[in-house]
Amino acid sequence: MKRSVLMVLATACLLVSAAPCAHAQEPPLKQKRVFSGSEAPFVMKVGDEFVLTLESNPSTGYLWQLAEKPDENTVTLVSSEYRAVPDAKRVGVGGNEVWTFRAKGKGKAAINLIYVRPWEKDISPARTACVIIIVE
Repeated sequence: MKRSVLMVLATACLLVSAAPCAHAQEPPLKQKRVFSGSEAPFVMKVGDEFVLTLESNPSTGYLWQLAEKPDENTVTLVSSEYRAVPDAKRVGVGGNEVWTFRAKGKGKAAINLIYVRPWEKDISPARTACVIIIVE
């Protein structure tokens, strides 16, 4: 099984795909859009695992969540966890959320993530991330 790491630096709105994703929004003018190095969909083989790593700071109340489940016939969520910055000396310093997925079956799936405070309803996400995966 091959394991790929996709570093998604989501310091602003992120759209990593040639196709439009649900919940993708333009960042405010003072922020910049950050790409993970490719605007093309990521191509995987059935059985491959891949990791999305997103900057996060749960001390602010914000967490990454799936906006909706991706096509589970194509991609499945294996795990998600928060990893603090190693040897952080200051309280409130952020880290990364690490999302691991497995390519389950042939097809195309969009993984849409939103950075929200879970208790705030009817509020737009602070950030969004979208990755298109093609499983061959």
